[in-house]
Amino acid sequence: MVKEVNCKAAGFDDCEFLVRDENEDELVDLVQHHAEQTHDKTVSRDDIEGLMRDV
Repeated sequence: MVKEVNCKAAGFDDCEFLVRDENEDELVDLVQHHAEQTHDKTVSRDDIEGLMRDV
């Protein structure tokens, strides 16, 4: 099943980042990389799983 995470759902209203992936490990890696590079934030896997939505 495809999951998605977007920054707006995490409270970053000015960020258009959206990622979809069938592989949850890849999705977590992509979101963590984006958060570190773009927002200078470290995000746990648990936090990301809380933001994941089925698409």
